[in-house]
Amino acid sequence: MINNPDFNKFFSELNIIRDLKIEEDLGNGFIRLKVSEAERRQALQDIKCVEDIIIELLRNSRDAQSKNIFIATKKIGDKKRVIYCIDDGIGIPFMFHSLIFQARVTSKLEDGVKDTYGFHGRGMALFSIRLNVEDIKITFSDTNRGTCIYLEIDLENLPEKKDQSIMPQISSINGETIIKGGVNNIIKTLLEFTAENNNINLYYGSPTQIIATIREISKNRAGTNPVKFDSFSDIESFISINDADILEFPFLTDSYTVLDEILKNNFNIEISKRGLQRIIYNEITPVQSLNNYIYNNSFNDQNKISVENQNLIFDSFDNTEDRRLISDEKRSRKEGSRISLYDELKLASRFKDDEIRYIISILEKEIKRLGNKYLITLDDNVEFKKANNTIKLIINLKQKN
Repeated sequence: MINNPDFNKFFSELNIIRDLKIEEDLGNGFIRLKVSEAERRQALQDIKCVEDIIIELLRNSRDAQSKNIFIATKKIGDKKRVIYCIDDGIGIPFMFHSLIFQARVTSKLEDGVKDTYGFHGRGMALFSIRLNVEDIKITFSDTNRGTCIYLEIDLENLPEKKDQSIMPQISSINGETIIKGGVNNIIKTLLEFTAENNNINLYYGSPTQIIATIREISKNRAGTNPVKFDSFSDIESFISINDADILEFPFLTDSYTVLDEILKNNFNIEISKRGLQRIIYNEITPVQSLNNYIYNNSFNDQNKISVENQNLIFDSFDNTEDRRLISDEKRSRKEGSRISLYDELKLASRFKDDEIRYIISILEKEIKRLGNKYLITLDDNVEFKKANNTIKLIINLKQKN
């Protein structure tokens, strides 16, 4: 590499890794980059925010002929977002699970796809995402068995819209759905995609909500004699020798401990023990598809569905003759209204610290009273931590002298 001041300044200002090589030094500070480096820079520019990632994931699932797409997400603290994209598309053979994150790798041999977002088919979408996130991997995919992609995003490096709860306004003009207002957050991105691709059922929620929804849909597909297992090893064997698609996996058991293993091993999803129990006991309301949300919220008053049908939504899986009714908590929203993901409600924060300390004071008295017969007492004051929907108590014990 030529030691030219202009050349070095050029690389320094662009913050390029020093050992990257160029194809040609043209002089006077101009260079010709290698194709790989030009691709890398372009890929970094393709993704500017979390919402851009959502769009690319949706386009990939659509091009994989998915009929149902599930976007599950949760925010961890203020600096991290986790996203899961689950679909029932044509899937990806195991040998390509790592390869598809490389530049110019695409399944679109003959031609790409031109849509409202631009040209799609250069084999750069997943490569671009990989360069902009902390972690991305395929947790499960196989031919004709669907796909689950897991992403972990550092929000300090890749921002998102600050208010992810605001819903846009939905209107219908001459039969065309218009999404307007609000902010360009994740839910607006999803609604816009749904309006453009209304032949695909799109679902959005927290991981807990999405898994509950997938189980409900699978229950409707399975009929009266669903296959169930009490051990994860039996489920692994069943999955390995059958053509079950990924949407069937969460419904293969009614044991919350086995469901925990299914989610960790096939989806990289971790849900609390209580959350798993609520899923198994059908205490989590399945989310409606965004298609039906649009349908129920964009019609004129005289065209709205009847009150008795507002709590029912359709899931069309294979065709219009295979429609299933699943329960839904219908909400009528206007522009500026908010959507709350179960895993992000931050219920614990509703308790004031003084209120929690009052509860702890009662607990401390009971521990000391009951501990007398076991010669046990408190080693220190009970501490607490609030995390989203959970209040964790730290109780240190010691033996009485």
